[in-house]
Amino acid sequence: MEPATCFELVSMRSTGQQRFRLRDSVGGATCATGGGCLAPHQSDPAGQQGHEEDAVMTYRKIALTFVAALAGVFALNAGALAARPPGAGGGGGGGGSNAPPDYGDLWVLLRYESGLPILTEDFCQQPIAAETFEGCIQKPGTTEPEDCVVIPVDPVTCAVPLDYAIYTQEVDFGRINEARSPEAVFEAQLEDVLVNLATAGCLTLDPAGRPVYSSVEIDGDLPVIVTSTVDSPLQNLAMYRQLMLEGSLPGGLLLPGMEEPQGWLFTAARALGAASDKTGEVTEDMWIYLNDILGLTAADVTPALTKHCVEVKQEVMGKIEMVEKCVLDVSSFGYTRSAEYGALPTPPYIPAIDPQPGVFEYLDQTGDNSFEIATGPILNAAFPDGLDGYIEYSGSNVEAFAKHADDARSVIEFMHNWPVPGGLETIVPCGNAADVFYDVSISDVSGLQVPVRMVAGTEGREGTVTVANAGPAEATGTVMVTGVDLDLLPIGPLYRVVDGVVTEEVIFDVPEEFTLPAGYSKSWTFFFSMDYATKITWEAAADAEFDVNLANNSVTEETVVNRAKGGGGGH
Repeated sequence: MEPATCFELVSMRSTGQQRFRLRDSVGGATCATGGGCLAPHQSDPAGQQGHEEDAVMTYRKIALTFVAALAGVFALNAGALAARPPGAGGGGGGGGSNAPPDYGDLWVLLRYESGLPILTEDFCQQPIAAETFEGCIQKPGTTEPEDCVVIPVDPVTCAVPLDYAIYTQEVDFGRINEARSPEAVFEAQLEDVLVNLATAGCLTLDPAGRPVYSSVEIDGDLPVIVTSTVDSPLQNLAMYRQLMLEGSLPGGLLLPGMEEPQGWLFTAARALGAASDKTGEVTEDMWIYLNDILGLTAADVTPALTKHCVEVKQEVMGKIEMVEKCVLDVSSFGYTRSAEYGALPTPPYIPAIDPQPGVFEYLDQTGDNSFEIATGPILNAAFPDGLDGYIEYSGSNVEAFAKHADDARSVIEFMHNWPVPGGLETIVPCGNAADVFYDVSISDVSGLQVPVRMVAGTEGREGTVTVANAGPAEATGTVMVTGVDLDLLPIGPLYRVVDGVVTEEVIFDVPEEFTLPAGYSKSWTFFFSMDYATKITWEAAADAEFDVNLANNSVTEETVVNRAKGGGGGH
């Protein structure tokens, strides 16, 4: 009888995450109760569990308005939203101890279809080589010589012996190394792209599936269509991260196709492809490691997809430990290349006279020094078979998700290499003007400036509040500054300061009005004095009707008022 591998269900968490531990290989023996038995040709533990649990994916519909959702998303604590993976080790990367993350050795590993690593009987992950070599190990369930690519590891430390280290394949991230950016960077990038998408007159998808936002603007007396593509790698990575965390974009914002079953997951795959190196490749291992780096598989994070985990042995900070490795469950995801690129761009707009789905335009070389703008199927141009046709692909699970992302990258690369000259492209149709929206903010760094300390009974001090408008439209609204002491009694009156001179005019007894063009800011300076010791809590808040991001509209600061030397008590 062919050897089988036992596994046991270690625990099931309230989040729906399952943890498996693989056991020794056995020949014909029965595995322990509470686990299962896998022959080399059978599916992995995540797949076995998947049959017992119908709900493997959560699609969270957000019923809030766009304004309210943005406020909620960007007000979240960055650490809770996407904590860094809490551990990693040599030879596998990512992981689940409390050790500092170490992404030095992220190797291509032997994996199940689910992405979980196939372990040795000593719980070691197994790197694989690009081609066969002397001393190799045959892939489980295979007999062909070219499948002898598994690299031996030390059974005690799980390290690759020095003689075999040259055969390991390090995963290349290219520019997607931006995944290591601070949380604040992702939040800012997501905020920027969502404002553009939410305020556009029209939303479409380009031939690679990237979001395109267009609006009608007036140039002199003539209406013109202004179109932009979300082509920033970091913005696309921020969208991918958001979708994998929540299964949706803030405020229920829907890009074309997202209303379909698993539409958000297709959008996430396209965003991942757009975030990747045009000349690189999105692989299964790269996708799995990327999710670790983004914190999507961390123990304290509940993403939009179920997590499947196993415990593996590896070196962590000089010690051999059992750590947890998790993957996101995309077992229900299926992708067919012709279905995707037979429907893009969405909606079709090429050729302009009779738009056809699956058709785009590109620069075609017709001679040594001659070119023409060609129109034809995306599939035939980006995935040619050499016979005027295209190479088909259809699959499921982790392989299909990575392939979908890589196909988007391939189409982007083709469009980059053979671009239609500027001004000659077919115009993306749009008949709607941009909505009147803007982003009014008070900086949490310098938007509200008040003294940190002051002495009661001495000359008063000044404070300043500054409101900025990032646009795109002119903003009209109000700003208010209030202060309360330790007993929640209001501080005041506050007096207006003009050109450095304190006036007798009271300010902020009612909100101050403002009108700010896009890209402009305005400041208000006020004077106050205190005759008792306390701590003042200040709050500055801006309010504008069409503000799309309320998370940056208010700031709080504190002023400690100390007793004067020899002075009396305070409140």
